[in-house]
Amino acid sequence: MQFRVLGPVEAVDHRSEPLPVSAPMLRALLAALILRAGRPVPAEELADQLWGEQLPANVRTTLRNYVMRLRRALPGERIRTVPGGYLLVAEPEETDLGRFRSLVLRARELAPRETEEAVTLLREALSLWRGAPLADLPDLPLRAAQRPRLEELHLSATEECYELELALGRHETLVDELSAAARRHRLRERLTRLLMLALHRCGRTAEALAVYQEVRRELVAELAIEPGAETRALEQAILRDDPSLALPSRGAAPVRPRAGRTHSSFPPVPSVFVGRDGELARLRGQLSHSAAAPTVCLIDGPGGVGKSALALRAAHDVSARFPDGLLYVDLRGADPQRSPLATEDAAHALLSGLGATAEELPDDPAALLERYHAELAGRRLLLVLDNAVGTGQVAPLLPVEPGSAVLVTSRTLLTGIEQARHLHLEVLTAADAVTLIRTVSGAPAEPGDQAHWEELARLCGRLPLALRIIATRLASRPRWSAADWADQLRDERGRLAELVTSDLDARASLLLSIEQLAKGDEADRRAAELFPLLGTAAITSYGAHTAAALGAHTAGEARDALERLTDAQIATSPRPGAYQLHDLVRTAAVGQAALLPRARGRAALEGLAAWYLGSLYQLNGPLRVVRFDRAEDGIARFPRGLRFERADEALAWVDGAMEDVVALTDQLSDAAFDDAPPALADFTLEACRALETYFTFRLRWRPQEHLCEALLRIGERRGDTWSRAVALGQLGKIAGQRDDGARGEVLLREAMALFAKLGAWDEATNARHNLVPCLALSGRLDEAIREARELYDDLHARPVPGRMLPSLANNLARCLRMQGRQGEAIELLQEAYTASPIDYHLAGSIAAVLGECHLENGEWEEAVHWAGRGLTHAAEELFDSYQVAGMHTTLSTALLRLGRHEEAQAANARASRLLHELNEREAASLSMRTRAHAPAPDGG
Repeated sequence: MQFRVLGPVEAVDHRSEPLPVSAPMLRALLAALILRAGRPVPAEELADQLWGEQLPANVRTTLRNYVMRLRRALPGERIRTVPGGYLLVAEPEETDLGRFRSLVLRARELAPRETEEAVTLLREALSLWRGAPLADLPDLPLRAAQRPRLEELHLSATEECYELELALGRHETLVDELSAAARRHRLRERLTRLLMLALHRCGRTAEALAVYQEVRRELVAELAIEPGAETRALEQAILRDDPSLALPSRGAAPVRPRAGRTHSSFPPVPSVFVGRDGELARLRGQLSHSAAAPTVCLIDGPGGVGKSALALRAAHDVSARFPDGLLYVDLRGADPQRSPLATEDAAHALLSGLGATAEELPDDPAALLERYHAELAGRRLLLVLDNAVGTGQVAPLLPVEPGSAVLVTSRTLLTGIEQARHLHLEVLTAADAVTLIRTVSGAPAEPGDQAHWEELARLCGRLPLALRIIATRLASRPRWSAADWADQLRDERGRLAELVTSDLDARASLLLSIEQLAKGDEADRRAAELFPLLGTAAITSYGAHTAAALGAHTAGEARDALERLTDAQIATSPRPGAYQLHDLVRTAAVGQAALLPRARGRAALEGLAAWYLGSLYQLNGPLRVVRFDRAEDGIARFPRGLRFERADEALAWVDGAMEDVVALTDQLSDAAFDDAPPALADFTLEACRALETYFTFRLRWRPQEHLCEALLRIGERRGDTWSRAVALGQLGKIAGQRDDGARGEVLLREAMALFAKLGAWDEATNARHNLVPCLALSGRLDEAIREARELYDDLHARPVPGRMLPSLANNLARCLRMQGRQGEAIELLQEAYTASPIDYHLAGSIAAVLGECHLENGEWEEAVHWAGRGLTHAAEELFDSYQVAGMHTTLSTALLRLGRHEEAQAANARASRLLHELNEREAASLSMRTRAHAPAPDGG
């Protein structure tokens, strides 16, 4: 068996298969024991490492329960109880940390005489690291205390390895790796010295001295100190080309060593960053003083001036001062098609960056912001709020506790934020603008061409975005000179020199790049043809399939075109397979789309909308919850789209695509599309219908409301009774789910009347079905039961969809249970459960209510049976977490009554874990339903 902490915490068996230690607190307990493997760990120390000052009510009992669960997960007698604590029985070689220490110790012993063998051992030791240590642990005292110590072990071993390899003369092969390590740990002087020495031995002495100067500037700016004596001495030795710096003879021992973090979701700083020395120093100084109060830095300036790049560079430079990480969100204040991001949506994105999932976050904006600030509390974070549109958008997102800081960028000056520091950003100086073009393009300097470079920079408005685009195109056409490019700008964009400070400057530069693509090879031309099509829709992220849906290209061709646009720095690729346009580039794409023939633009938008609708209808297949005939009809009408094999795959895709679906809905809800083909004119209606199952699963009320309210406006504008009825029916169902039974009743009765007017009996019946819980939640139980019984009798007399009758029986039984009529409820539910085949979700829901009814009747064995049956159904596919937690609670209570205490504790622990993971909305909903036994809206 192997125990690992140098990365995600895990225990693996002899076949290298991970053992089931999945709960975060169990992994934390295991990590605490692994770090002291073979030695006793006092219970008080374990409690302090797991909970700190936030101890549970009965800490010893809770700790014993965790130890008991961990023992069950590990084979053999691996965890022993010793006086006052616990001990993990493991040899040092059974832990990755133990093997790492052993290899490093052996390497140090061998280094003076067998340097190559020492390097081999150190490389083997470093290969044991699988990422950041304790990577998957929650924010616990254990992680806060141990991770920096472990990271220091790794960094020290890395430095020793580099030093030995330099002694072996491997400076040529090592220099790139050393350079990357020094950039990650910019204030680590030992790494700086090793990099300087490697560069000097490679004959790159000027670069070695530049590294020293850069590190010196940062030390002075950030810490107000000069480099150490060894670093200064090395710089002087390099300046005088000291012979002692030459490669030592083989076998000579190196000088004995005297005795971080990555942000995968945080955007990288541009690879080339020129100028802004004064602004960077100012920001670094401001961000270094957040211990007493949160620091707020506001950066404003015209579009394309480099606000985002400056903020990202500053954030990366000071990241070591914020041990809990960096967070980023684009507030969309510079997006030409989509409205600015709502404050609560920004909070949602930031919470996702902290590890929260969509289903565990509350839907209510106030609750979401409360959760957001609760997550920030006690952390030392640096936030970048990019492209803000106004003070009201960002003010609720600003940290309020000392230790954290925030950088905000905006095209306008933000006022009204107390204690904020302002920085206005202008275009680059002429010298820096020329440097940026030359650096990015790699073009050599030639005698007499300085004036052409300066003119080219001036025609680009000295805006960094435009300069980068021109430089990239220049790099792709190495035979073109600066004078050639200046001629292009003068001749083809005659007014560009007059617009050097406006967004049109960047747009004109971009369009020149697109024109150059159009003159290239076939792949270049395809990329140029795709560019204006990317501006037809309001979505912000494209992949191969969505880009292909815009035109006649295959997915492979579309992917190649997107890659060409990315290579030209017209598009960016935040992750494999995803492509985005910078805000100003997007503006240009939208402008170019407007120049397309109307039929061409409509055709591209229609293809994309049809692809999305096909994908949305396809997701209903693996969910297997509601009538599939609706989905089959939709797939037949919109056959293009993704195919899903598993429910989790389908739900995950929609979670990520929802923002674009909402954006398309907003765009296509305009009256301009009323006479368009169905994929455009009826997009909102089709999306509402296709997503109803998804919304039933996820309870994502805000986007569902957004779509339905848009559909209601469309229906009213067009006089479309069907669209109004669909929108009102879903809005009424949402109101019921949100415990607003009175509003739900009004909306559902209006929907019922409209469906009846249209002769849509099935839809009217479904709305009437959802009316039952709304009446119950309004306290009108007698009416709810009467309505349910009348509908139940009607359904018996007609052919109805397979799940309608048992679903109605489930809601009716809940009403009966609320009146204390458990016997009638049980009889009704058992008949519904056995009458006909029903899907796993409804079967699990009915079994859960049966278990609760038997529990209330004191029928413990029956309660255990039905709660277990419900959990079996829940295990078939994805299931609502709060219902599963309720089943475990029923099971735990019944088992306790039967005297089966260990099983009861295990069931209760599972319920507690689920409840802990639920968001506030779900937890409150479960608590309310447990107390009141209210029915839940169903159907669909």
